Amino acid sequence: MARKLPPKDAVIIGLGWTGSILAYELTKAGFDVVAIERGPWRDTASDFPPAYAQDELRYAIRLDLFLRPEQDTLTFRNNTGQTALPMRNFVSFLPGNGVGGAGVHWNGQTWRFLPTDFRLRSHLEERYGKNFLPNDMTIQDWPLSYDDLEPCFDRFEKLCGTSGKAGNIRGQKQAGGNPFEGWRSSEYPTPPLKQPYGPTLFAEAARKTGHNPFPQPASNLSEAYVNPLGMKLGQCTYCGFCERFGCGNYSKASPQTCILPALLRFPNFTARTESEVTRINLDSAGKRATGVTFVDTSNEEWEQPANVVLVCAYALFNVRLMLLSGIGKPYDAEAGEGVVGRNYAYQTTSSVSVILKDKILNPFIATGANGMMIDDYNGDNFDHSGLGFVGGGYMGAGQTNGRPIATRPIPAGTPLWGARWKKATA
Repeated sequence: MARKLPPKDAVIIGLGWTGSILAYELTKAGFDVVAIERGPWRDTASDFPPAYAQDELRYAIRLDLFLRPEQDTLTFRNNTGQTALPMRNFVSFLPGNGVGGAGVHWNGQTWRFLPTDFRLRSHLEERYGKNFLPNDMTIQDWPLSYDDLEPCFDRFEKLCGTSGKAGNIRGQKQAGGNPFEGWRSSEYPTPPLKQPYGPTLFAEAARKTGHNPFPQPASNLSEAYVNPLGMKLGQCTYCGFCERFGCGNYSKASPQTCILPALLRFPNFTARTESEVTRINLDSAGKRATGVTFVDTSNEEWEQPANVVLVCAYALFNVRLMLLSGIGKPYDAEAGEGVVGRNYAYQTTSSVSVILKDKILNPFIATGANGMMIDDYNGDNFDHSGLGFVGGGYMGAGQTNGRPIATRPIPAGTPLWGARWKKATA
C-alpha cells in the first residue's frame, strides 16, 4: 500500500522545459510545488564539463543521456492490422531521461508556428474551397490564435536568449529576416550566429533564384547574454557537439542554464528524481485529479496528494499515463472518436549531403541550429491548387556537426571498407 506524503499545492510530472517553466511560475507566485522526475538529476557543471562533454562514443553512439528501451519498452505498428512489436533500439526517436528532459540534448532550433497553422482548416477552406480537404483528413483549428500566443513565444525566446534576425516586427517587414513569419513584438534577444561557408553559399544561390534566405533561429547563443531570470549564458564556440550532448559552455539554452538555478532558490519547491509516476489519482466521481502515485528506486510506492496535477512529460508518456489513469476518452482510429492519443506526430525531416570538389566546407565548425533557410515552401506560403497535398516545410543548408566517428561522407561508388574507403574518407 502506498505511503501518503503531506499534500502540496501542485505536483508536476516531469522536470524538462515545460515542467521547469511551470514550476518556476507557480513557485514564484507562492505555491508549494513538487516536481517528480523519472530520470536522474543533471547539472551543467558536474554532468557536462568541457573536459569530457564532447565524448562522441558516450553520448552520440551509446546514447548516455537517453531513455533505454529496456527501461521503458515502446511498441510500434504501421496500422491496426499489424501486431505491435517492441522497439529494441532508438534511432531518430530519442526520448530524454533525467532533469531537463530533451531540453538537455536538443539542437536549439527555435521555430515559431505560422499564423495560419492555428486556424489551418478555416484558412485552407477559405483559400481553396470547402471541398478542398478530404473528409477523412483530421486537420482542425486551434482554440488559440497566433496573436494569443505571440507574447509566450516572445517570453520563451528571451528566456533562451535565442539568436536570429526578425523578419516582421509588429507588421513591419525587416530586411534579412524571414518575410513569411508571423509578427513579432520585438527583435531576437541576440544577433544571428556566424554562418559557415556551406550555408553562405546556399544563401547566395537562393537570392539569385528569387528566394528569401534568413539565418536559422537558434538557442545556441551568438554572444553572452543574461536572461530575464538573471541566468548568464555564454557565447557558442561552434564545437559541433550539440545534438545528443549537454553543453558545458552554458551557451545552449536548456532548463539547466535558463531556469533551474533560479527555481532552486525558492524554499517552496522540491524535486524528486529517479521516481516514476504510475497513476494520476482521481476523486470518487472520476472528474478531478487529487494527486499522483509514484514508485522510487527502492520500488516503494508513495502517494503525493495535490490540488493541481500538471502532466509535463513527453507526449507519448503523458498519453499513456492518462490512459492508465482513466482520464479522457481514448482515440479510436477506425471510428475517429476520442481525443487522448489522437494526432500524435513526430518530427519528419529529410536531408542530402553535398560534397563540393573545389571547396572545403569544414563541417566540424558547427552548432546544433546554424544555417541559412528559406520559408518560401513552408505551410501555405505557396499555392497548393492542383498539387494533391497541403503543407510544406522550410528548406536550407544547415550544419549541425562533423563529428569524427559518425560523419564520414564519401562520394558515390566508394567501397564501404578497405584502402579505397580510407583514402576517400580522408
